[in-house]
Amino acid sequence: MFFVLSKILAFFVLPITWVIGLFVYSVWTKNTKWKKRCFWTGLILLLFFSNRYISNRAMLIWEYDPVPMEEVGNYDVAIVFSGVTKGSKTPRDRVYFNHGADRITHALQLYNDGKIKHIVVSGGLGFQQISNSFAANRLASFLKMAGVPEKDITVEPNAANTYENAVETAEILERDFPNQKYLLITSSFHMKRAKLCLEKQGVTFDIFPAGFHTMRPTTKIDDLFFPRAEAIMNWELMVKEWVGLATYKLMGYI
Repeated sequence: MFFVLSKILAFFVLPITWVIGLFVYSVWTKNTKWKKRCFWTGLILLLFFSNRYISNRAMLIWEYDPVPMEEVGNYDVAIVFSGVTKGSKTPRDRVYFNHGADRITHALQLYNDGKIKHIVVSGGLGFQQISNSFAANRLASFLKMAGVPEKDITVEPNAANTYENAVETAEILERDFPNQKYLLITSSFHMKRAKLCLEKQGVTFDIFPAGFHTMRPTTKIDDLFFPRAEAIMNWELMVKEWVGLATYKLMGYI
């Protein structure tokens, strides 16, 4: 129930939800003063949140910086949270990735470089239970296709959210890999919540951010003035994380 409620709450605080709401109210209301106020407020908010320069700057502040590969030490276990595959896509004879797939490809690179010995992938059906294919199984399938031996992969298929990722993974680490060196690999924008959840379970680890949504700031005309859908998506990601952090704090998950 908490999982569903958190998704509903996130929807109502999304910038685009407010923009659409203001436009709808400006059409619906008979009050001329409020009609104009809502329309112009909605338009200003739309231009603000669709500005790629502004959204990129905000995301740069929020995201963790990349860690150069040569600065990564040696670890016994890499922890990879799922959430970057499409479970409903057919035919199911391959793995379909969303944005952020480099969390698993970077884990693979670190494994091939000899910097990690074992990979734990965590994630179940999640919110959209539209297939019987667990997210962690899809990532494990990709790793095996890339040449990682099955003995070096542990699948945790039960977690439906970040908190459960942390709880289930901590149990695996304590049972199968106690007192070893761990590296958490997940999307940079999501790293703060994932990190806090895993720390709450008493796990000591280092982090390796991946799946970046930012680019080097530019002052090109199209970035400064042209509306971009990707800018709105960046704000959506950040707002969802802020809501997630707030609700997790209230629930005592972090």
